[in-house]
Amino acid sequence: MEQRDINLADLDERYGRLRVMDRHREAQLMASLAEQGQQDAIIVVIGAEGRYVVIDGHKRVRALRRLRRDTVKVVIWEAAAKEALAAVYRATNRQGYNAIEDGWLIYELHRVGGWDLNKTAAALGRSKSWASRRLGLVEGLPECLAEAITAGRVGAHAAAHYLVALPRGNDLEGRRLVERVCTLELTERQIQALCGHYRAASAATKRKIAEDPERFLKALEAARTGPHNPALSELENRILKHLELIGNVALGLTRNLPEALGYDAGASARAALWPAWDKMAKRLALLEEAAKGLRAAQGKNTEEEHAQPGSTDGDLDVARARPRQPQDRAGHGSEPDGGHGSVVQRTSGGLALGSGASA
Repeated sequence: MEQRDINLADLDERYGRLRVMDRHREAQLMASLAEQGQQDAIIVVIGAEGRYVVIDGHKRVRALRRLRRDTVKVVIWEAAAKEALAAVYRATNRQGYNAIEDGWLIYELHRVGGWDLNKTAAALGRSKSWASRRLGLVEGLPECLAEAITAGRVGAHAAAHYLVALPRGNDLEGRRLVERVCTLELTERQIQALCGHYRAASAATKRKIAEDPERFLKALEAARTGPHNPALSELENRILKHLELIGNVALGLTRNLPEALGYDAGASARAALWPAWDKMAKRLALLEEAAKGLRAAQGKNTEEEHAQPGSTDGDLDVARARPRQPQDRAGHGSEPDGGHGSVVQRTSGGLALGSGASA
């Protein structure tokens, strides 16, 4: 092996297509090269045309070009390119290669280089079945997806786990979706969500997802975060969402509590759920006190401001119909016990829905 400095213009980077670009890591590498210079030589072999074929160090070469450097430190291996590619893979203990890069290397050695699969697997220190699986992963890979992976627009992990299977067979919409994803810069989480919903969707929904995946992702995000009022701040919108969530949970509990804590409720259910009820009631009492204080400070009439004539919400109708009694909420220093006047009351048999009078 010989080490020397050569001109960047003398490099042959034909195997750069076998490695995925990582923009974040390459930005860090470029910063390091700018500050400290090139510390580690790249590995090259001399090709048939006398040029230096890069075997390992493609990221360093790209970084040096961006820094407008003229030369690069190289170590020249006296070996054929295919043997050198396999040797570098073994020397790195197969670290730093993702599944797509594994497949591309196997394709290069087996399909392009003419090695049989047994020899290819042995040269990489792997089994034949592993090599066959990796090869199957990249064979038939759409060109647009291969280019997007190489350029770093689509993560190799996301491609291998979610996108590769979509365009296979007669799924034309799957092909269209992959083509659209290749033009975008989506996170792995977004790609996972798209592919998961696509596989479970009807034919009509698949068509909509494939036509405009960005719009579908926005709809998913809106459904996840709830309604957004542009007139409110981020904090105010978050509070609005939480209040609606609490209201929806309360309605659900109104329907489900009688079944869980009815007359035939078991001792274990009562022992677990009633303490949880008491803890929740204390916290709601604190919340109600905070809200009452804010309303009083604003000097507004709560009943007039928040009344909604003609509302069809069952919980609002019940709240208006039943009389207000001291037991309707837990004050400071008292424990809520679901007693007289509660919508949900404890009885000797478990739980019953009350109307404001003692059972």
